[in-house]
Amino acid sequence: MNCNVCQRPHSPQRLPFLCAVDARNHCYEGRLKNLQALIENESLQKQINDLLAQDTTSNAPNPVVALEDSVSQQRMAEDRTDQIIAQADKLRDEIAAAREEIADRKAAISRRKSDLASASSGIAARRNRQLEEAERSISVAKYKWGRNAEQMSTTRSFLCKEAAKLYGLRRVKKGSSSRYEFKIGGVDVIDLSSMNATSPEVLSTSLANIAHILALTSHYLTIRLPAEITLPHRDYPRPTIFNLASSYQHSDVPFPGTSTIPSFVSDERDSQPHYVPRPRPLFVDKALPVLAKEDPAAYSLFLEGVTLLAYDIAWACSTQGVFVGDRNSFEDVCHMGRNLYNLLIGQQLHSNQNGRLYPPTTSSPTKHDKLDQEELGRPSSLVGRYSHGTAFAFLGSAEGSEFVRSFKLPSPLKLADKLKKKLVSEVAVPEWEVLEDDAWAIDDGEGQAARAAGGGTNGWTKVKTR
Repeated sequence: MNCNVCQRPHSPQRLPFLCAVDARNHCYEGRLKNLQALIENESLQKQINDLLAQDTTSNAPNPVVALEDSVSQQRMAEDRTDQIIAQADKLRDEIAAAREEIADRKAAISRRKSDLASASSGIAARRNRQLEEAERSISVAKYKWGRNAEQMSTTRSFLCKEAAKLYGLRRVKKGSSSRYEFKIGGVDVIDLSSMNATSPEVLSTSLANIAHILALTSHYLTIRLPAEITLPHRDYPRPTIFNLASSYQHSDVPFPGTSTIPSFVSDERDSQPHYVPRPRPLFVDKALPVLAKEDPAAYSLFLEGVTLLAYDIAWACSTQGVFVGDRNSFEDVCHMGRNLYNLLIGQQLHSNQNGRLYPPTTSSPTKHDKLDQEELGRPSSLVGRYSHGTAFAFLGSAEGSEFVRSFKLPSPLKLADKLKKKLVSEVAVPEWEVLEDDAWAIDDGEGQAARAAGGGTNGWTKVKTR
């Protein structure tokens, strides 16, 4: 439309508004769209009102709505049917797979049953045969074990006997009496009750010999003595013995009378305080009566050491089945010479005379099945049987511990007290003592006068009372 004023066509992009006509023409397009929307809204509102009016006035369904409802329900039914068919197909497949699995399992079970039936045929006979073979192998092993243990005990006793012979341990009959004296290397084995009259050199030598042969015997028999013996070695010139509580519970211990010992440990360990047990000496430098007066403490330690040594010998005899007499008697327990001789020589001589109960090594174990396994391989002598070095007849086992507890030997302290009382009582009684050479010189003039008068005494009878 051209403007009545400017006579130009309306163009809102190129030309601006020049007059009111242009502005009016610019608004015509929006007005027309608004009018068209109002007309459409009115027509739709009329349709809605007509439909609402029909629903309120009459219950008759609308054919269009009914058709659409039927179509929607049909589609819903079709969808539901498709879902049911799919689920049924899925269940059918699962049932088929389960049937196949059941069939496979039944086949596997039937195969297992057939295998079990074939394996079970003769199983009782096989089980009995295997059991007999196991019992036979166990019997053979026990037989060989017992035979080897008996051979080892025989070897141990032989070594002890040979060591005793090399050390010169022998028994000598004392005069026409039935008493015996025992010697080691030509030196008498001391009698504890007569130590007051024995010189310190003989005491020390005899105790050293006993300690050496007893330590060697414990090594051959592989037994651990209750009282530990320390033999002479570097910076340790003489033998000693520990009490029962301190034995095998210490490291290096200095020799009695010395303050320090050579050590290669660090200074930090040396600086730490620790208890050092005191060994009991098995030697003396003075006669016992003199030592008792001058040093009662050393005298008590020496007596305790001697009784500990006698206790070790009696304990070793008990472990090897050697008779020591009355175990509650001081004289029987502390008779070191007799007990040591019976342990190393006497018991073996007796067992050799009686023979062995052990079967020969060439025999078969099946020939001795009727024998008790405990009696099989048990020698008539127990020397070398019990030890701390083998599992067979182990002294540390329950049986061995019960065997050790059955000894019931008196305590070494009680033995030391009895020995001390016995020696003190002998010192208290007036005795005769041999005079020295100087004392003989005093009585030379009197002796010559007496011989001139036709009387007198021989020199060896000149004694005086204390």
